[in-house]
Amino acid sequence: MPSTDSPAAKPSGYLLACALASVGLMALLLLLQYSYGIGTSTYSLGRFIWSAWNESEDMGHGMIVVPAALFLVYQDRARLLAITPRPGWGGLAVLIAGLFLYWGGHQADVTFVGLFSLLIVLAGCVWWLLGREFLKQLSFPIAFLIFAIPFPGLDMMIALPLRFLMSKVSVVVLNHIGVPVILSGTGILSAPDPVHNLAAGQRFAVDVANPCSGIRSLFALMMVGALFARFTIRGFWRKWMLFLCTPPLAILGNMARILMLSLGTVAFGSEFALGKNPLEHPSWFHLLAGYLVFIVALLGMMGIGSLLNRDWEGMFAKLFSAGKPPASPKDEPPAGNREGLP
Repeated sequence: MPSTDSPAAKPSGYLLACALASVGLMALLLLLQYSYGIGTSTYSLGRFIWSAWNESEDMGHGMIVVPAALFLVYQDRARLLAITPRPGWGGLAVLIAGLFLYWGGHQADVTFVGLFSLLIVLAGCVWWLLGREFLKQLSFPIAFLIFAIPFPGLDMMIALPLRFLMSKVSVVVLNHIGVPVILSGTGILSAPDPVHNLAAGQRFAVDVANPCSGIRSLFALMMVGALFARFTIRGFWRKWMLFLCTPPLAILGNMARILMLSLGTVAFGSEFALGKNPLEHPSWFHLLAGYLVFIVALLGMMGIGSLLNRDWEGMFAKLFSAGKPPASPKDEPPAGNREGLP
């Protein structure tokens, strides 16, 4: 570890080292051609992730992740400036491990590995150049950058199970409130009506497609939940509890959206509720239902956050102390002693 008399320990030395580390990270992200993808043309990790943010509707929220992480660092600037940099060699080991992972992802042509390795390289640089205390304070902004990374295979791993879950739950709720429907794959069809000579799905049909699975809102709301917990919740475990509640809240909000679309289809028709081409040109009612996901989830976050921030220990202490009998007069000191007389 550099001594306090070494140039690296001086402020100018730290600034130079941090600048060089930033240039190195930008080179790994933007300049080096990392993957071949489809065809023979290569592309950098920066180009890949920019394309994912622009072309994939599931990753549209990635645009604001980096500015949000920089804002988190700026907000903690006073606390960070109060820390004395103490470079640690442990960070060099983390840095080397991240570079090795970066190289492995390049050889395997897996962009996800390369992007994830850059977070390890960033953490290693902070620890090596500035110390563990800096890394501790910057751990949340660095971890927050994970929301900017496109995860491969989400359609098969998450979207499809969510589609089946949403459709099954919606069918149960609709039947319970008096709207007879049946389930066909991920489609919600009106039940057959022999009295009016209507077959299944002839009155209305709603298909829970990939965009309706909730995968888009899931990661966006997890990002919002992380920020909400960071700024409004006290205590480490309380923050984690709220963050872990965001996936169920996202699913609950998406279920409310599907129910709104289903009821809208029953009441006003498929073209009004969904649109002529729901995937490419959804109706205004369809677009409006999308906001219901975030309204339900955000209200749920505020409610859970309010419960988590309550002083439960103090409330229980008052509750148990209320059941204790009052102190008896014999336990009080004599009047003379209270007045300071013998």
